[in-house]
Amino acid sequence: MNKTYFFDLDGTLLGMDQDKFLQVYFSSIKDYITSLGHDYKVFFYYLDLGIKAMLNNKGKNTNEYEFINATKSYKGIIDIFNDYYEKKFSLTKETTYKNEYSKLIIDSLKSQGFDLVLATNPLFPRFATEYRIKWAGLSPSDFKYITSYENSSFTKPKKEYYDEILTKLNIKREDVIYLGNDVDDDYGIIGANYFSKSYLITDCLINKNNKNLDIEKITLKEFYQKIKA
Repeated sequence: MNKTYFFDLDGTLLGMDQDKFLQVYFSSIKDYITSLGHDYKVFFYYLDLGIKAMLNNKGKNTNEYEFINATKSYKGIIDIFNDYYEKKFSLTKETTYKNEYSKLIIDSLKSQGFDLVLATNPLFPRFATEYRIKWAGLSPSDFKYITSYENSSFTKPKKEYYDEILTKLNIKREDVIYLGNDVDDDYGIIGANYFSKSYLITDCLINKNNKNLDIEKITLKEFYQKIKA
């Protein structure tokens, strides 16, 4: 009864075509930046600096700090991004879909008394993550802890990303069950045996390098049948 469930979001609890999501995401940023009279090529140069700074974060500062520090030469970039997320980020919703079994799984595990963690790659601000949680038919209150760029100092697939959550919640990796859909992002470094149990969710499976990972592969429907009360 001491198990904690870690869930990835994009492609796991939230159905998603990742390639289409990224295409619409960057296209909508470009259109929004252009509408403000900015040179999108310059803006994307700084955006790339910010993303790389988060991906290369060694843990001294939060990802938010690293992003702001890397892009500080572009005046007002954080305000522009916040406005984008509030006004245009919803355009990416069309590339996602609600999987009915996500809510069934979350509700079942909550009713059984398990703690739930949303372990999503913390490259987004909290409120942009909450949008995607709601698109999945869930609530931020479903989770004991949600990673975002404000509270995280590493990114996937680094082992330190997961260890940081364990430390903050004072739990052991042997007491965690993890579910993700991306072979490289979710399991590329930690492997399939880092936690007590791991599942590869196949509804929106991502396996770009065609790795043969020794891990239980399962759909959300099949997982729900396994754990329902």
